[in-house]
Amino acid sequence: MQKGWARLYLAQELAHAIEREWLGAARLAQYPLGAIFDSWLVMGGRGAGKTRLGAEWVNALVRGFPPFASGARYGRLALIGETLSDAREVMVEGPSGVLAVSRGVRPRFEASRRRIVWDNGAVAQLFSAEDPDSLRGPQFDAAWCDELGCPAVDKGPNQPNVFPDAKSSENALPYFSNGGRSDLAQHRLLEAHYAYWAQTGSHNPVSPVYQGPMVDPKMFSLWAWDARPFPAFPNRGDIWGDGGNWACGHWLNGRASSMTVGDLINAILKDHGLAPAETMHGDGAIAGYVVANPATARAAIEPIVDLFGIGAHERDGELVFRSLGAALKDAREVSELATEADGAVFERIREPDHALPAELHVDFRDEMRDHQAATTRAVHIGARGRRKHFLSFPGVLAAPEAERQAKDWLLRHWAAREEARFALPFSADRVQPGSILRLPEVSGPTRYLVTEVEDGLFSSVKARRVHANPAPAARAASTPPADDGEQGESAAFALLLDLPWQPGTREAEEQFRVAVHATPWSSHVAFASPEESGFEMRSRIARRATIGFLREGLDVGVSGRLDRSRTITVELLSGALESVSPAQLVNGANAAAVFSGAGVWEVLQFTSAEEIEPSVWRLDGLLRGQLGTDDAMRAGAPEGAGFILLDQAVQAVGLRAAEIGLERHWRIGPAGEAFGSARFFQMRAAGGLRALMPLSPVHLRAREASSGAVVLSWIRRGRMDADSWLGDDVPLGETSERYRIDIAGDDGAPLRSVTSETADWTYTPEMRAADFPVAPSEIRFTVRQLSAQVGPGIPAAVSVAG
Repeated sequence: MQKGWARLYLAQELAHAIEREWLGAARLAQYPLGAIFDSWLVMGGRGAGKTRLGAEWVNALVRGFPPFASGARYGRLALIGETLSDAREVMVEGPSGVLAVSRGVRPRFEASRRRIVWDNGAVAQLFSAEDPDSLRGPQFDAAWCDELGCPAVDKGPNQPNVFPDAKSSENALPYFSNGGRSDLAQHRLLEAHYAYWAQTGSHNPVSPVYQGPMVDPKMFSLWAWDARPFPAFPNRGDIWGDGGNWACGHWLNGRASSMTVGDLINAILKDHGLAPAETMHGDGAIAGYVVANPATARAAIEPIVDLFGIGAHERDGELVFRSLGAALKDAREVSELATEADGAVFERIREPDHALPAELHVDFRDEMRDHQAATTRAVHIGARGRRKHFLSFPGVLAAPEAERQAKDWLLRHWAAREEARFALPFSADRVQPGSILRLPEVSGPTRYLVTEVEDGLFSSVKARRVHANPAPAARAASTPPADDGEQGESAAFALLLDLPWQPGTREAEEQFRVAVHATPWSSHVAFASPEESGFEMRSRIARRATIGFLREGLDVGVSGRLDRSRTITVELLSGALESVSPAQLVNGANAAAVFSGAGVWEVLQFTSAEEIEPSVWRLDGLLRGQLGTDDAMRAGAPEGAGFILLDQAVQAVGLRAAEIGLERHWRIGPAGEAFGSARFFQMRAAGGLRALMPLSPVHLRAREASSGAVVLSWIRRGRMDADSWLGDDVPLGETSERYRIDIAGDDGAPLRSVTSETADWTYTPEMRAADFPVAPSEIRFTVRQLSAQVGPGIPAAVSVAG
């Protein structure tokens, strides 16, 4: 195609000369179709031929070859590289550089003067993007600038050529940069280039030949140093030694799919069929965001604006989202206040320190750890209280960025404790919600964000104080250390308890509980998934549970009365137990769970606790089989069975109503720890069924009548809200009252099953003769209350002689 173009548009002698040149064999992507433009933007990955094209372009300009030059030779050129070393090693002496592609008499490179000289007198001078001022003064006919990119560092666009690398002699930071990582800075520069070239005009003319712009943004390929797989690079320090440079470097791998906070907000609005908002000043970068359940646009956006400090207000019928940092730049100074008849000129209301959070914990997904859950913590220096605030952010962030946002959140909320109320004279240039005001006459340099405006004779304004100095860009952290689990801390030990309905709770799924022990203690988190991937955080465990193991087996006991004939000996992992009074006991104190031989938890209580040796306690004055767990009591518990004190440390693990009875994979470990850490405890378990299961009937009796019939009678129990003595009867707890009665002989196999809607039933002589042609040694009757949700409940049994 190139040769055909030359023969079609050029004189025969010039066409033959062109055919012998590189342009005659260049790939179409390297060839300038159509009109000759003054400016070219060449973008491509490694091996695309960018350097070869640039060198051939310089060679063609010097020799006057079209289509780059229209017959006239260029005499003075500038070769601009990222550094002087790059310009020399790549653009001049590289395998595709100017010297290598020159035909005929090769130009000479004068290294001391940093220039190339051709035999026709043309000169190309070398420059570095590190020293842009050196380009001032000299006059050039053309310039070849190598590479378009920007480091992900604070204020990177100030010097996009600079590459922070402590091991390099060319290490430098952009002007006024603090050296912190800033994906947003990189994004903004590339966004600006895209916006510039997306428009056509004198800077980007349209070709009359192929009807396309000189530079088509759809064809952009950006320089990213290399494309090693993320997150193996930069995490695999055992393979690559330069992983520490990734955080603030030019790399796009690991960042290409990220988006700004403003773009994310508009994407959410679009998904909900809403008009786009003004988000140009919604600063912040997010690597990913999860909307796990159906939600409104507001519910999906609120975690974003809360963490990143984005303000939202309406302006001329359009939603405007703007970060606090951008809003501060447009602060208005107010020099005149109005005086209302019944109010002060300026009123300041300040929330007390103890009501504010002293510590913030932010849960997020860590981009460097396969998007696993992580937690960062920020503390407000000088806070007097101990209040903690927990914020769950369903997004993917870099750990340093999450830490920076957590610090900024605390600064904003401590500043916002101060509310100001004042009035302004009514004017055409009225104040609107979202405006930032400075009132130097009454508040000095303090700035206020307007939250409410009420217009009348005056504009009554409510505003809250804003922090004028947001936290700086997060300092680049070295690559995450390999998680080998050897951190001098023990792995979490967790037990899941499927308990009966607890007093004071309302939902069955709340009865599936977790107890966690770890040394030293820190907050733990519980995750669940139906499979071994895709885990989702369900709960945060703030307290260490009192967990132990039975030193001796526990025999069958009695229920319904205090048992002083038996004791329990338990060894605790940590913590202590205490004795209580009888009044405290009957009001629910000292409740514990013991894992019985039947595979379910028995709930019991104890009156006194005595430490007989370090961490070993003897418990007596027992109330066994509490909350309807007498079936577990009758099974006893072997030596080594688990023991858990049922206090506030044992909490709901986060089971959902739709998951009751379904097995789930659970992972429980320290908040902020890598999800794959050896300190996470993993198990599979189903729960929630025990709370829905009807309790066994009590006072089950079988009376033989003179007719030969067996008359059964019993009293039902309620599994929820059944402790009150005020009602006439125990609450039913089920949709209807129904029971199933099973009749079995010596082998235990049921021969007959019947249902009854009352708490009694008669086994007639005719049924007996049909079921037992040969009289058994005994007949066993098992009675269960029926539930519409889970079927038969816990059984009660009684036998009569055959």
